[in-house]
Amino acid sequence: MANSFVATASLDTTLPNRFHQLLPKLLMLGVVLLLLILAALAINVFNKLPNAAISLQHKGLNTQQTLQLQQLLGEKADTNLLKADLQSYLAKLETVDWVGQADVRRDWQQGIVVNVVPRQAVAKFGSERLVDANGMVFKPADSNDLNNTSLMQLQGDSQNAIVMMQQIKQVSDWFMPLGMKIEEVIVTPRMAWLFRFDNGLRVLVDNDNTSEKLYRLSIMLQNQLKPQLKTLQTVDLRYKNGMAITKRPVIQQASDTTAVNAKSADTKPVTDANSTTDSKTKALKPPPTPAIR
Repeated sequence: MANSFVATASLDTTLPNRFHQLLPKLLMLGVVLLLLILAALAINVFNKLPNAAISLQHKGLNTQQTLQLQQLLGEKADTNLLKADLQSYLAKLETVDWVGQADVRRDWQQGIVVNVVPRQAVAKFGSERLVDANGMVFKPADSNDLNNTSLMQLQGDSQNAIVMMQQIKQVSDWFMPLGMKIEEVIVTPRMAWLFRFDNGLRVLVDNDNTSEKLYRLSIMLQNQLKPQLKTLQTVDLRYKNGMAITKRPVIQQASDTTAVNAKSADTKPVTDANSTTDSKTKALKPPPTPAIR
């Protein structure tokens, strides 16, 4: 019987197993290297980008405002669009007091886009500045804006501008039914007020219950004092329980029609804001020439 011979061969699977274990790590390493290469290329391209253009939106701006902002911001940034510090541009715009609102953003086509909303003046404050409805005092870009005769004139401390505008808003609303508009307001350091209206009436009031006194006067002018409105020159409210009224001079024509004499203004104190004129009241006799202090 022939001897049988069985040959067996065994395959060494050690290397394939190790390769399979290293493959994920090799792939991850390749991905990392690829990302590093892409990052290096991106940085290179990033650094070679041209300086960004500054695009100022002109809507709502006059010529002088546009020129002032162009000089402040320049035509191009000192770096590219991605590196540009937008907050630095906002900080520059905050130094311009006539700028009410500002917005700065990046745009791939226009570059650094700047939108500015200027303050809208409602009055002149002193001789060199304007003020908006919120009481923000500012110097205009164009000095010709100070010659706008349609704006009311304000005099006082700029720190009181917010309070002044709040009071003016109230008074304007109260006297609107009478067809009266404020033309000038003067406020002293002691917060004494002088209002001059477009019909020539002057109203003086102190800082004691200022709003209440002015409101009561507006009601009286629409009722008890309405027939006398056109003859009133000054109303002095600087009294605790009443007011003093000065009427305008009455022009009388002489009999020979060649001379005209002005009758002295008739000053009458009123003892109570709800009463009629009482010429016999002496306690509230006003000074000959009303003045605010």
